[in-house]
Amino acid sequence: MLASVTARALVPFLLTAGWLQAGPLTAQQRLDASGNASRALPGKVIDVAAGEFYFQAPDTIQAGLTTFQLRQIGLIHRRVMTGGVARDSGAAEHGDPTRGFHMLWIVRLDSGRTAADFYRTVQAREPHKWARNLGGPGFALPPRTANATLVLKPGNYVLTCFVGSAHEDRSRYHLLNGMFKALTVVPARSAPAATPKPDIVMRLTGDGALELSQQVTAGRRLIRVENGSAKAYEFQIRRVLPGRTTAEALAWRPRDNPTMTRPFDPWGGLTDVPKGESMLTTVTFEPGDYVVGSSMRAAFTVLPVRR
Repeated sequence: MLASVTARALVPFLLTAGWLQAGPLTAQQRLDASGNASRALPGKVIDVAAGEFYFQAPDTIQAGLTTFQLRQIGLIHRRVMTGGVARDSGAAEHGDPTRGFHMLWIVRLDSGRTAADFYRTVQAREPHKWARNLGGPGFALPPRTANATLVLKPGNYVLTCFVGSAHEDRSRYHLLNGMFKALTVVPARSAPAATPKPDIVMRLTGDGALELSQQVTAGRRLIRVENGSAKAYEFQIRRVLPGRTTAEALAWRPRDNPTMTRPFDPWGGLTDVPKGESMLTTVTFEPGDYVVGSSMRAAFTVLPVRR
């Protein structure tokens, strides 16, 4: 039985960050902020780098248990490195406050459909029931990365970024700016890896509340996020900055900048968890306070993490 945790409302935010260095991961870059190697993530680990407006990722991978690890190589890291107020406005450029903010959605296409078909359909605002959104890794402030683990079947896929899709000004829509990449998944040449048992289950309920299977302690944790509702939910983890309070984190809005700097750092999460389904993500928690939940229903839970 999952233990209910009281949720608090928080208006969704769009803050961003990125990496200064582009290109494939070096051996040192494969270590996350806590020194954990990416190869310790479940299944095959696929490095995906995001910039304005493109993804760097393999063209073809094998089917089976797969972890997509997302890092930023565009605008945001340069802004974050300057510190101060720039950390809160790091995504803004050319009048677009979301320009440098990138997440990853994995979309499965029906047989015979291509990434070009997908782009043309979205551009024309036409229905595309033959494209199924599987979700993917959300955003983490560098040098951290976000990740999502799922089981892929052979077929055609698209890696894309839906940031900006909610705005009437479609010039801000990252997908329409060319931020998509075709991915072919071929049959595996060996027996697929088994899906690992999670350390913690976090369940999003129909009313946007969050239920936890147990309290979270510091360390590297494999989390299964279950969506028990009738719609897809985004899932975010935000760590309250030292010297700030959870009350500030819950109350802060993007419009508060620059009168009050952001009281938390984006710590990871998932772009979407499809309705009635679940997804895995691996998170290294440091001792401190976090706010965790789904921004789509503006429901967040205070999550103290101790040693």
